[in-house]
Amino acid sequence: MRGRIAAVAFLLPALACAQEPRGRKLANGIARELKVCNGAVAFLLDAAHPDDRGVPEDLLLGDLWLGALTGAAKKVGSGVSTQPGAFGLSCKTGEVAFLASWHFRAGEGELWVASVGGEPVRLAPTASDFAWSPAGGVLAYVTPGQLGLRGREPVTIDGLRSIAWSPDGRQIAARAAASAGGALWLVDVASGAKREVAPGTSDFAFASDGELAVLGPPPPKGGDRPLLIGGKQVGRATALRFSPDARELALLSTAKQPGEATGDLYRLARAGGEPRLIAPRVSDYHWTTAGDLLCLARYDLRARSGVLTVSPAGGGEPREIAPRVQSFTAQGRRVLYLAQAPLKGDFKIELWTVDLAGAEAPRKIDEGVYGWELSPDGATLYYKARCAGGPRSCSLLRATMNGAAPATLLATNVAGFDLSEDGAHILLQQPHRGSARAVDLAVISASGAAPDKAKPFALEADASGRFADGQGRRVVYATLTAGKGGVYVAEVP
Repeated sequence: MRGRIAAVAFLLPALACAQEPRGRKLANGIARELKVCNGAVAFLLDAAHPDDRGVPEDLLLGDLWLGALTGAAKKVGSGVSTQPGAFGLSCKTGEVAFLASWHFRAGEGELWVASVGGEPVRLAPTASDFAWSPAGGVLAYVTPGQLGLRGREPVTIDGLRSIAWSPDGRQIAARAAASAGGALWLVDVASGAKREVAPGTSDFAFASDGELAVLGPPPPKGGDRPLLIGGKQVGRATALRFSPDARELALLSTAKQPGEATGDLYRLARAGGEPRLIAPRVSDYHWTTAGDLLCLARYDLRARSGVLTVSPAGGGEPREIAPRVQSFTAQGRRVLYLAQAPLKGDFKIELWTVDLAGAEAPRKIDEGVYGWELSPDGATLYYKARCAGGPRSCSLLRATMNGAAPATLLATNVAGFDLSEDGAHILLQQPHRGSARAVDLAVISASGAAPDKAKPFALEADASGRFADGQGRRVVYATLTAGKGGVYVAEVP
């Protein structure tokens, strides 16, 4: 009798995997790189490594499929790479642009566009890059010596290498390769007119109001380059970032130590003037939406950490927040950062938070944190911690950002999670037994009590599964079961 019970227990996992996955099937096969936008879903099926030893093992080529969340998907292209930028969905139109028949060594392929239910259309036999307009469904792309605009005449630019849209979608900055002189051109999308902004550029950036800042060529021994705004030199820098309101710039200078990975960080008014030193030996810096300038100063390359420093919005002297910080993020004026806490011969990682708008001191949230998300209103934090042997088996916890109550355990044995756009639901990824890659998927309430046990609706799935709507009621996922792989759309409670 005992042997019969053991046999039944052994068969249960196999029977569970044999059950049909939940939801409507969009396609058969092993999928990856799921992307969802505007009611459409695109993904790669049966990707494999090309027959080229020179291509890194983690880069694959597969068939691209496209479909509506309410119907079946179909194949629209082949030979599409798994590397970022190989295909992109437009959230304005629901179309997908992609580079097919990709050649890794040449860095180019055929550019196609496909819409749900329509036939794919080839836009260019050879292209190296493309970008959807942030303001509409216009597609810009790079072909040999030309800037292409779908449905319009191409613009000739010798040696064209890279492009970037202005925030309002009215202009495109197009830069030639350094070997072709590195000239930067500004193209008016409506008329196709172009004008040369600067020769020999090394970098450029748009402000939120469409103004363009350009860094000229570096000096022979490296270091800072001339900074041009509106054709006028306003300073020198190695790298730059506009403030959200476009009134200031953060400038990183390596003039004192050309070629170094860190530099002095300055704050400069867009109109020009004398730049103000914020911190030395800075490795990473970002603006908050309120106009605070955050950075990791006095960065130690060996320890991979620095002093978290802030230059407050509206002026004021820079102040140090915390030492030995590895990384930081900001939502509004709320900052979350990972800091190293020294131990005997080692250190542990702790997650801390500070509100730049308040006067309270930084507060420790937890230690051993591997990832987190803030609720849309910024009041609640969801994070992975207390991991066993790595980031694929952690606890998921919920904490209030004001620290008014202790953290609440929501689930154990969590590999990853995704918070719905409205902050109401969480998509759990739990390691599938016996697999180093696959996960089981479950949905739980983000604000309710922790369930006794999260009941999965999908077994042996790829970790790219995600919510397909803002309310967390629909999930797109790919199963990895041998011989039964597929892509599904499931309605969840």
